Amino acid sequence: MPRTQSPLPRRGGRPDVVHVTWQRHGGRAEEIAHALGGRPLHVYPAGLTRRHLFLVRYVLSLLQTVAGLVRLRPRSVIVTNPPVFPGLTVAAYSALTRRPFVLDSHPGSFGDMGNAVARRMLAVTQWLARRASAVMVTVDSYAEQVESWGGRGLVVHEAPPLWQVPAAPGRARRRVLYVGVFAKDEPVEEVVRAAALLPDIDVALTGDLDRCPPGLRESAPANVDFVGFLGPAAYAAEFARADVVMSLTTEPTSIMRSAYEAVYARRPLVTTDWPSLRAVFPTAHHTPNESSGLAAAVREALLDGPEVLDVALREQEQRWAEQVAGLRSALRLG
Repeated sequence: MPRTQSPLPRRGGRPDVVHVTWQRHGGRAEEIAHALGGRPLHVYPAGLTRRHLFLVRYVLSLLQTVAGLVRLRPRSVIVTNPPVFPGLTVAAYSALTRRPFVLDSHPGSFGDMGNAVARRMLAVTQWLARRASAVMVTVDSYAEQVESWGGRGLVVHEAPPLWQVPAAPGRARRRVLYVGVFAKDEPVEEVVRAAALLPDIDVALTGDLDRCPPGLRESAPANVDFVGFLGPAAYAAEFARADVVMSLTTEPTSIMRSAYEAVYARRPLVTTDWPSLRAVFPTAHHTPNESSGLAAAVREALLDGPEVLDVALREQEQRWAEQVAGLRSALRLG
């Protein structure tokens, strides 16, 4: 699979950029840092995932973040938002060292996707946006909102993954991979209903089974495979097995990482029919989040030829080249 060459990350000495994230999934930070020749700082203390332990986790995460910044002394920093606390830590580092930082603001940081905590913290996000060199966002409307606060909005999506997969296996019985984490914006029940309309096709669903809606696994048809939360190697292996990738959301401003991964992996993509997703993934199969439409889109996606996948990949690589150039400029990287 074609790849845009990236500078090698610095393994010793002072990195040009560090991407800080407190999220459970550190892949985005790792891949963007790699594309910039930097390093990720993924802080997520193991064993402290339960809700009642969040205060302990945040205090420990804060200490680990400070220690990491002191140890690495990066020349620039990207920091994921939400939550706002790593952003405040990085802003302090930036003020003390006069090094630039960029805020990587997901839709939830604007109070969307049902994130009530981020909505209450919106004034803090606005304060950070005014001090950051730029704020990475998913869509132009968020960039405009950032600029109304006095910041600089920068649409940046996903770097190429650090894994590669071979061409789809082309078995007689096809397999669809639905990528999710059982988040509020994922229409997973409709995916299971769509699978019932596709008895000749296997449908694999990712996500921590402890977060699966009650009764969903028990009511699912036999062709549905709940594969659980996957580490990097197992995740890449599931992509290798897939003939089609499904990435869905009820949030119109979300640009899903898994949709980008599908294009990088040269897999046909089924995604939700939102204007933002049509603009970013014009060759995908767009459908409302309802079972019959999803099933029909899967049937159509299985007919995609290599020329469609090649066009999608070329367009995506060109878009990323433009976005990463803007990001390098904001971070004052040569």
